[in-house]
Amino acid sequence: MLAVLGFYWVRYGGTLNHRNKPEWDTIPSIVKEDAFLARACVDDLVALKWVRRKPLAEEMQHSDEELQQSILRLLPAGSKWQPQDNPLHLFRHKAHGPVISKPSQVFVIVGESVPQWALDSLYADLHILDATKAWIADPHTAYLKNFLPAGNISRPSIVSLMSGIYDAQLELNEMESFWQGQTITSFAGQMKKLGYRTIYWYGGNASNGNFNHFGHAQGFDEVRSATDFCGSDAPRTWVGIYDHVFLTEAAKQMETIEEPTFHFVYTTSNHGPYKIPMEVLGGNPDEMLKDVGEDIRGNEERRKAFSTARYADQAVQSFIKDIQTRFPDALILYTGDHSNLYGDLSNSSLVPRDYMYRELYCTPLLVHHREIPQNLFGKNTIGTHLNIMPTVLEMIAPRGFTYYSLYPSLTLPQPAGLVTPKQWITPEELGEVASGLVEEVKDADLEGTKKYEPKNKTWHQLASDMTSLTAWVVRHADHCLEYDVR
Repeated sequence: MLAVLGFYWVRYGGTLNHRNKPEWDTIPSIVKEDAFLARACVDDLVALKWVRRKPLAEEMQHSDEELQQSILRLLPAGSKWQPQDNPLHLFRHKAHGPVISKPSQVFVIVGESVPQWALDSLYADLHILDATKAWIADPHTAYLKNFLPAGNISRPSIVSLMSGIYDAQLELNEMESFWQGQTITSFAGQMKKLGYRTIYWYGGNASNGNFNHFGHAQGFDEVRSATDFCGSDAPRTWVGIYDHVFLTEAAKQMETIEEPTFHFVYTTSNHGPYKIPMEVLGGNPDEMLKDVGEDIRGNEERRKAFSTARYADQAVQSFIKDIQTRFPDALILYTGDHSNLYGDLSNSSLVPRDYMYRELYCTPLLVHHREIPQNLFGKNTIGTHLNIMPTVLEMIAPRGFTYYSLYPSLTLPQPAGLVTPKQWITPEELGEVASGLVEEVKDADLEGTKKYEPKNKTWHQLASDMTSLTAWVVRHADHCLEYDVR
């Protein structure tokens, strides 16, 4: 027993509490920014655990011939592709002409763990995202609620949004080829072609996951870490600086910006373990949860999780009000990096059933500009993270502007279905790749949905094909990435 205790005391850096062990963010940035030292300072046991937990993706083990067949199924109709060419070049689009006057600033705000379910009426008595609900009611905010993230965890979503291809949990941000080469589909790279300066604002330390290298390579002129610009004494969780501190300081710095700028803003506070003190979170959980059952209202872990989500929501909406005051013509988009089932409410007095896929996976998308109506998306009812970039470009680019995107803008007609490496969605069904099952697309309610075998297996195959496309780009980075754009 002493040997076991001694092992964990050393393994956790002088503590037996896993939550208090030294984390990556405590390592000096100068160490993490060095390609060799960044890997050398990872504990060997942690590295071995990662290897065992993350086997090589099946598609990465396919032959080039197998990958080619997958890619051919994804290419636009009539495309002709030779394996020596970059397949991403075939996802070429011409802008139809701007939807709005060209904004001086464009903001894409990604909130940590912002789920769609918290906006559904079933969960209204939790009062988690009330600030965002008020913004949805604005006549110039368009809202899409059946919206899939690019990944089920944070990094694949952020990598996909930046690069314009699905990361598929291949960890492109950790590959040195993606520290020097840029995808032609990159978000920031294409915004620069429209004359925008590009900045990535991260609420933590961007060297965590090598996003300092990856971000610059994928088109960001600057990568700003809150752990640097908020000061060493700024309050923080193990993930990053408290949202209200990070966003307030970021807004102050943005006030001095005069040139057209694209801002990619990513928060961190709504992340477990929920250790931000209640006096910082504000609000009264008793009042906030007064209309739900005692099993929820009296559970301390649930109270803390819901209070943290509410705090993060209010911090983001306060930030949005600040930037609207400074830049009244700004185009602002807001989504979550993925869903999160904080509070574990399944089979509770509020949710007397198992979770729906929509609760498990969907995050919302909100688009705001003073010149747009709430029905900006027309008849489109579904989307994914990879629809965000083309939507921005179609809204602001001049007619005839050439851009590259795997999916069309949400202002234009969509395919019959959309896929990510983990899920797929049509206007009628939402499917899960892991189980192969689907359910009806509808708002969360007491009855939930029945999961069943899909009649159409096409979407399951296309989800795998998207991973194959990324695998091809990784394997043939020498001619699929551009190395002379920085």
